[in-house]
Amino acid sequence: FWLKSSAAQILVDPCAGTMTSRVQAYVYDVTQGMAASMSMPLIGKQIDIVPHTGIVVFGKEYFFGSGPCVSTPGNSVGFAPCRILELGTTSKTCNELEAHINSTLGREHTAENYDLCNHNCNHYANDVAKFLLNGEGLPSSIVNVADEAFSTPQGQSMRAMIENMEKSMRANMGGASVMNPYGNVSAPSTSPAPAPTSAQVSPEFEEALLEICASTSVEDKRLCLQTLLKITENVVKNPGEVKFRRIKMANPIFEKKIAACSGGVEAVLAAGWVPSVHEGDDVWMLDDQEARNQDRNRQRLVAEIAKLPLAPVATAAPAAAAPAPSPADMFGGMGGLGGLGGMPGGMPGGMPDMNNPMIQQMMQNPQ
Repeated sequence: FWLKSSAAQILVDPCAGTMTSRVQAYVYDVTQGMAASMSMPLIGKQIDIVPHTGIVVFGKEYFFGSGPCVSTPGNSVGFAPCRILELGTTSKTCNELEAHINSTLGREHTAENYDLCNHNCNHYANDVAKFLLNGEGLPSSIVNVADEAFSTPQGQSMRAMIENMEKSMRANMGGASVMNPYGNVSAPSTSPAPAPTSAQVSPEFEEALLEICASTSVEDKRLCLQTLLKITENVVKNPGEVKFRRIKMANPIFEKKIAACSGGVEAVLAAGWVPSVHEGDDVWMLDDQEARNQDRNRQRLVAEIAKLPLAPVATAAPAAAAPAPSPADMFGGMGGLGGLGGMPGGMPGGMPDMNNPMIQQMMQNPQ
């Protein structure tokens, strides 16, 4: 249900005895009221809002601009949210979320693969929520708003026109979509929470991490740390399963991402893995005792990954650099309206009537 409270909270689960953090969705109407009054004549269907969504947790708002971005809650788009949705609580930490953004979401959501209808800011917010809430994301009415809005014959015709327009205009925008309403918002590195102190892991593990981080290539560091984290997480989640405590030394992924990185093998050794032989193969093995002590290494890896900058995201070129035919002005100026499109209309025949007073008003008031 919808709430008006916006306070960030840290909660204690009395049953589990664990600290949890409140997770909210800040939903903005990018049309600022125009969708409710103009959607029926434009697409033949009533749409109350065209949403842009940010996820608020740990006192920050995570949203998609030209890439994954972070702001203070309620300050991501320049006006207040129209709705605040209470999603639940998470036991994940700020470090874990920002490491996941660095390692995964920053690669899956970029300026280049932004798609007005199918892969937009609401899809990014949904993926952030699903990570925090173990698979539970945003309501489908937000994630699938384009499908709902374009379900009418007028809407279907308009969707095809928008998708063709977006595709053709990418070539003039360096591969980025011109219909991302916040494509001009930079994608700063996330600010990691304080890392666990070195006393939580062995001095040898800290030394290995320092050697890894001394690498000249950020991407080499990222690949090595992410692979070490995945191996460690598998053990933490399945400490009794031998298959997660045995790694072939000749494993191509291990060789490429860990062994080839200075400090990688040293980190494996410092984490408690020892050389052994299994069925004629040289392997790394982790005994029962060491398997139970891997969570501290996992936390340290998460903290180190969170320090890395987000994967490079191309910033969209200024709109003025692209040709500006009349329909493009309309849809580019409306900025896609937070993942749907500025309620691009379909008059009879499915094409917009550019002389329609409502269209003219929308063009003159893009927000």
